[in-house]
This record gives sequence, structure tokens and C-alpha cells, in this order.
Amino acid sequence: MDHLEIETELPAGPALNGRGQAGVSPGARRPGDLGAPPDVGLGDLAEVDWETTRYLAAATQLDLEYARQVVKRVIGEPFRAVAPAAGADIVVVTRWALAALRRAAFRDGVLVCLLAAGTIAVIMSRSWVAVVVVLAGGVVVVAYERWVRDQQIITKKMLRGRFRASLAPDVAGQRVRQRLAVVAHQQQGNVVVFPRQKAFMGSGKRVIHSRVLVQIALGKKGKNGKRKEPIPFINAELLSALEQALKMMGFPHLRVGKRLYVNGTHVAADPRILPDPLAPPVAKVPVDMLDEGCARPTADARTYLCAEIPGWQGQLVVTLFARAVQANGSLQFEWRFQVLPPLQDRFLDIDRRFENRPAVQCLYAALTGLKLVIPAFLQSPVRLWRYATMPLDDWRRRRRQAYAIGHGYVFNYGSIKSIREGAVGNDRLHYFLAQDELTFILLAQHTMLRALGEFLDAHKIDMEQFKEQEKNYITNISNYNVNDFHAENVAVGGKARAGGGKSASGTDSKK
Repeated sequence: MDHLEIETELPAGPALNGRGQAGVSPGARRPGDLGAPPDVGLGDLAEVDWETTRYLAAATQLDLEYARQVVKRVIGEPFRAVAPAAGADIVVVTRWALAALRRAAFRDGVLVCLLAAGTIAVIMSRSWVAVVVVLAGGVVVVAYERWVRDQQIITKKMLRGRFRASLAPDVAGQRVRQRLAVVAHQQQGNVVVFPRQKAFMGSGKRVIHSRVLVQIALGKKGKNGKRKEPIPFINAELLSALEQALKMMGFPHLRVGKRLYVNGTHVAADPRILPDPLAPPVAKVPVDMLDEGCARPTADARTYLCAEIPGWQGQLVVTLFARAVQANGSLQFEWRFQVLPPLQDRFLDIDRRFENRPAVQCLYAALTGLKLVIPAFLQSPVRLWRYATMPLDDWRRRRRQAYAIGHGYVFNYGSIKSIREGAVGNDRLHYFLAQDELTFILLAQHTMLRALGEFLDAHKIDMEQFKEQEKNYITNISNYNVNDFHAENVAVGGKARAGGGKSASGTDSKK
């Protein structure tokens, strides 16, 4: 993969220490620090956030229906972009999902063969001995599959402290490999193609949306009482100054940079973003396109400064989006925070499991075989057919979409909901997690407003209007409480509600 080479793109996470866990060697700079080396490997993000990736990967082993959903969302939409999935490596999760489906298909294939052979044997011999043999073989097959899942995968590779992204199984098929390579590029890129109105797909729930308005044509007063001539600036310069300030916050694994957000129904009009109509949009654009999105935002595309603050090994991700607009000597600066909360409780089932002695594990597998052999025989033809027709369904979908695109249909290249965002819950399972969520928001907002003020002051702009608005925000911030508060523009935590109209938990009422 072409790694991020320009300063305005989001840097990847840190390298691994000797145990395969995220770590920074003494004296090394964190990603996001000024001058951090750009040549970080592709798999690092997965290792940094390995806990959330582990939960999702384990869910594909314990729930085959979820594994099918993962494959359908990631592999089954070959022309669409892929939403950001901060806090998890969806390539690793998809590889585990494919492995789970392959294993189940092999089990069902053997059961179908046994069922067919047993049926023929019973008809020809008219003896119930063949039935007993088939049932015994079915018990062995079901028990072995369960033993492989529980002992070889869950116990050895999925329990806490044992998961490594590098151990994800290989995938078969050139098309699947190419699609996963595209997904990996898009997860590290600086372009987000969204589906119509959901511009920040993949970043969770909105909790804050605010703005300030400053008359930048009015210069500040000098010592003699006369106003100075303001120094003109472009929006890209302002966002770059804020980017540097946010990078200095010091949060581990902080990722800061500019991103271009493009409407998925309009990317076909720009060959720089969609050079091939029968391929996904590009993952990365040059700096001049990012600056163009700052200076001349359109209804279809505009550039935001993004700061992703992950915590709790991917269980919490707070993302700041900010942009500036100038018109007739006025500056509107707006920002919003989106939060990816922890996963739903059902995805934490792996934490309720533990390692058993091999003999006990074999006994459990045998009991599972005895209990499930009849349902497994009855369901195996349908499940095997469902697996076998997945490539055919994908081929038909690609043909249908390619035909429509080639004959004038306005195809939406925007991403669908990411598997990370689709797994979120509403509860904050740890008191400190809720506290950190609010801390990330407030510190990032304070850092941004302070840097904005310093930038305006350095450009000799009258600060009275800005300081009055900043004071109001600081006053409101001091009244925020975690999990039990009401506010006009913020709601954080499982029990929080935002006032000012019809609002849901974790969102505000402004649209």
C-alpha cells in the first residue's frame, strides 16, 4: 500500500513491541507528533486497536450470520467506497469472517455427502446399520468442527492477550484479495465518499455541533487607538495551524489531518476521484485538491480537518470535524464531534469464555456433536447451497450494477455503514470510559478554540467578537456533566439527553 506521505493526511498508528502489542519505544515519537516518520506498516492500526478488532473477529466465529453480514458489507459491494472504521481493522475481521464461513461450508459439505451416501446405503441394503453409521459420522464431523472452533481458534487465538492481527487467515481468490487491498487503502486514505445525507458515515453519533462568526475584515486596535490592517489568509492556512495545535495534544494514537468528503452520487463527475466508473473511488487525493475543498467548498465536496482520538483499545473513538468559510469579510468557523461508543454486549461474549483442559474440550465437542447432529444434517443442504451461491450472487450484483453504470444510471458510490459503527451500543460499561469520552471532547475543543484565537490575533484581527463567543463556550463547558446532564448542544454518555427540541440520547437537536 502507498502509505501516507503528505503532512495533511491522517498518520497511521505505532509499530508493535516484542509482544505484538501497541507500544512506543523510549524516545520514539508517537504518530501525529511533528516530524513522525511516515513509513508505518499497514497492519499497525489493527494492532493498536486490537481489543475491538478481537471482539468483532471473535463474533464472526461465534455467529455465522454476523460473519455473512461482514462479508456482504465489505466484499459484496465492489464499486462502493468503504466508510472509516476507526477503532478496528475491518480487513482483519473480514478475513476471519471468510475463514468461519469456509470452515462451516466444509462441515456442511461433508454432512451432505454422508447424508447422500447414507440414503443410498439404506435404500440398497435396507438395513438400519447404515443409518447408525451415518449418524456416528455426523457426530464426529460436527464435534470436530466445534473442537477446531473452540480449541484451535477461540482458545488459542481469540482470548484476551492472545489475539494478533497478523494471525488472521489468508483469503482465497484474486478478486477478494484485490477488494481487501482497496479497503485497506481507503481506511488509511484522505477521501471519504458518503451516501447522500450521511456525510460522516463511520464516525458514530453526533454529540456537538457549534460555530463561531468573526468579522475578519475588522483589524485590532493598536496602541495609538487606530485599527491595524488585517492580514488576509486562506482557509487552508487556518486549518493547517489548527492541525498542528491538535497534533500537540499528546493523546496516544491520535490521528489528525485533512479529509475530502464527497457525495457518492456525484463522484462520477470528477475523474480525479473516480478515474474508472467500474471501480471504487480513489482512497487518496493530493494536497491541492484538499486545499481546493477548503477554499471553494461545493454542495458535492468539501474539506474538513479531522482529529480522531481513540481510547480503550478502540472501544471509544471521538472524532472532531472542523471547517472554515469566508465571505464578505466574515469568517464562519464550525466544528462538530462524533462519538463511536463501545460495542454492544453481545459482541463481548468472547470475554465469557476461558481455556479448558484438552480432555474437557474434547468432551464438550463430543456432547455438542450428539446434541446438534440431527439439526446439522437437516440444515446442511440449505447452508451449503447458501455458501456455494455467494460467489454467484456477487457476480450477478456486479453485472447488474456495471450494466446500470454503463447505461447512464446514477450509481451511489458512497459507503454503507461500517461493521464497527454497526456494532455500537448505548451503554458506557466503565465509569472511566464515560469520563474519558467527555475529556477527549472538551480538551480537543479547548485546544482548537485557543489555536483559532491565536491564529486570528496573529493576523491582526479584532478579537472582541471572538472572545465574547469563546467566553460563552467556556461557561457552557464548565456546566457539562457526564451521563446525567441537559445542554443545548451536547449530550455525552448512556443516560445523557440533549435539550433544545426533539433529541435522542447521544445526539443533539440541531440538524
